[in-house]
Amino acid sequence: MTEKKRATTSFGQIAYLETGADGKPPVLFVHGIPTSSYLWRDVLRFLQNDFHCYAPDLMGLGDTEVDPDTTAFHMEAQAEMLAELMSTLGHERFAVVCHDQGGAAAQILMSRVPERLTAVVLTDCVAYDNWPVPAVARLQAFSRIPVLSDLMVRSGLVEWLQVRTRLSDFRRGVVDPKHMSEQSIREYLRPLRESEAHRKRFMQFVQAGHPRYTELAVEGLRRFDRPVMIVWAADDFYISPSWGKKLYEDIPGAERFELVPFCGHFWQEERPAEFSSHIGDFLSEVLRRPTGVGKSPARGQPKARKLPVMQPPGSGKA
Repeated sequence: MTEKKRATTSFGQIAYLETGADGKPPVLFVHGIPTSSYLWRDVLRFLQNDFHCYAPDLMGLGDTEVDPDTTAFHMEAQAEMLAELMSTLGHERFAVVCHDQGGAAAQILMSRVPERLTAVVLTDCVAYDNWPVPAVARLQAFSRIPVLSDLMVRSGLVEWLQVRTRLSDFRRGVVDPKHMSEQSIREYLRPLRESEAHRKRFMQFVQAGHPRYTELAVEGLRRFDRPVMIVWAADDFYISPSWGKKLYEDIPGAERFELVPFCGHFWQEERPAEFSSHIGDFLSEVLRRPTGVGKSPARGQPKARKLPVMQPPGSGKA
């Protein structure tokens, strides 16, 4: 697998995968929970000849390093981090492909800074009030007992449950369990084994998940007129394709709604070639249009790094 790089931002050290070449259209790939940029490894391999691909680890997941005592882990902060990361990497305009809870960050970008997005692909993602899904809600409850949760992770019990038993949330996310390998599960859980700081960041990410962030983005989604494709696994155990259909109906720029049969939520582990074909064909078509080509600002012009502030009424820092 391509070695992760590190980018220094105001949030901390953001770990990311990068494939493709300068001069190709930049595309940002955003994962959800409990995965990392590793989720996109095969998709990036399929698309790297046509696009300049970036897949960061969200704050609290993977190998991104931020201060757990001073960092906000909610999805507005994640969206702001992603916008700053792409500016840091030299791209003021870019396409986004998102999955799972990463979809919340993408929808916030669509609502707040639509001018920065050249195209969007939404796949099997949270939206409206459909999250946290039951598996993540249980994890939120578990995370509120830090001594117990830390002990279960350090003892290897969590990894054993996910790798060896029918209770595995990872394997429920695929139609054929053999497509979710032991290696992949261990890689997704690896950061939790490595340090107390990783475990603390992960638990704060879990606790910060709340549907108010996608609910606040709905008005902006209903104004978003840049090219959008929704592509969904037909057998998603966690997030029904009906949510993808609702997004397709609500977003003015939505041009395609594709269902891919015989695969589940973690389609990247099960059908990466087929999904990559849908994504690559769509992005290649729309980014050739004059209005779909993203350009960085001329040298010397200020870069937009912060998202407009929009706090939910009566809410504090999540």
